[in-house]
Order: sequence, then C-alpha cells, then structure tokens
Amino acid sequence: MHQSFEQPMIVGEAVAGEAAACLKQIKSLVKGISTNTFDLFELLYKAKKNKYYQPKFESFAEYANSLDIKTSKLYYGIKIVEVCEQCEIPREVYEPVGLAKLRIITRVKVEDEGKDTTFEGVSVKLLVKDLIEKSSTWTPEQLDMRVKQIQGLVGDNASAGWINFPVTYAQKAAWEKAVALAKLQIGSVGKDENTGQYKDASVGACAEIISISFEQDPNNHPEDEHVQLADSNNDGSDSCGEHGE
Repeated sequence: MHQSFEQPMIVGEAVAGEAAACLKQIKSLVKGISTNTFDLFELLYKAKKNKYYQPKFESFAEYANSLDIKTSKLYYGIKIVEVCEQCEIPREVYEPVGLAKLRIITRVKVEDEGKDTTFEGVSVKLLVKDLIEKSSTWTPEQLDMRVKQIQGLVGDNASAGWINFPVTYAQKAAWEKAVALAKLQIGSVGKDENTGQYKDASVGACAEIISISFEQDPNNHPEDEHVQLADSNNDGSDSCGEHGE
C-alpha cells in the first residue's frame, strides 16, 4: 500500500522539477533571444504543451505576457516548432530554412481536431515537408501565394486589405451594435490556435453578414429595377466619404 502512494509522488516531483527547470531556462534564453532563437522556441512549445506554467499562471497567455518578449514572436515561434513536430520534421532540417520562410510555411493548419488536413486530396503535412525541403528554390512571395492556396485564401476569399472611413460617434455606435448582433448570430468560429480559447467571427465576416442582410431585404431596393446602383468606391480609394455621412 505504501508503494502505491509513493510512486505517484515521485513522478509528480520529477515533473515539477522538469517544469521548473524548463521555465528557468526560458527566462534565461529570453535575454539572448537573437542567438538562442530556436532553443527558446522549443522550450516555449514544451512549456505550453505540458502546461508547465501552472499553477502560478492560469493560462499560457498569462504566462506569455510575463516574459520580456513580443507575444507575436513568441506565438509564431511556438507554431513553427508545433507544425514541424506534427509533420515529423527534425530541427536540423527546418532550422536552416530561416525564420522568415518558416513563419510563412507554418501558417497552414496540418491537423484539425486530431485529423490530418488535406488540400486537393493530399495531406497538408506532406505539402509542408515538400515546401521546407525545397524552400531554397522558393522566394518568400512564392511561398506566401502557395500557402494562401492551401489555406483557401485566394479568389473571392483573398484578402482585399483594409477599409477605413471617418464616422460620427452615433454612426460608430450603430456599427458596433450591428457587429455585436452579427457575432451573436454567427457564433464561435473555432479556437484560437495560440490561446486555445473560442473566438468570435472577424469584423470582416460580420460586415459580410450585415451587407447581405441589407441587400436581400426588398425594402432596400429601388422600385425601378433598371436603376444602376452607384459605385461607392469608383475613385479607387478606400474612403467612404469625407464627413462620414
């Protein structure tokens, strides 16, 4: 009976010791991130995966904010290590590719709820391996376009940039209320890959829902069906008016 209680205690102490050593090493490497980049990324991924930040921090995001490193760099570094591990690509193979290209390649999702993702019938893991192995023959721009193809972010789903225009306080309040209602209608759209928290639809997705709702309402259409609607952006700018009216 005594032995059955002792074994879990020893294992627990070993894990706690490993966690403490990992976090201590991370803190040390952060100071010299320019020379220890991949060492740091591997340890951060290990700490996140095994939840070494507990119980001092409730979430990895909280722990990440306590480190003297930009969270954006921290998360893309973890993503690089995670994707390469999922694709069974060793560090000696992916590290020479360089951060700039790795950051682009590892934007893809290689697993979804425990299942391998595919693109045109081919495992995305195999595509990632191919991109990394042949990265020297690809320019960053070519890699970016290929990754967008794999992600389905081309054609109508390609990014069209940002739309900025001036508004009044009343217009802003009306817009924010409409966006909030759209988010409720759409619901959660998956989990954030970095924090693990469920995330709302993007403002762009909400704008699409709001626009479709307005366009499909027959009360918003002119009686004369032959009337051509004015192009609100025929001058090529992103502005919707100088006074927000």
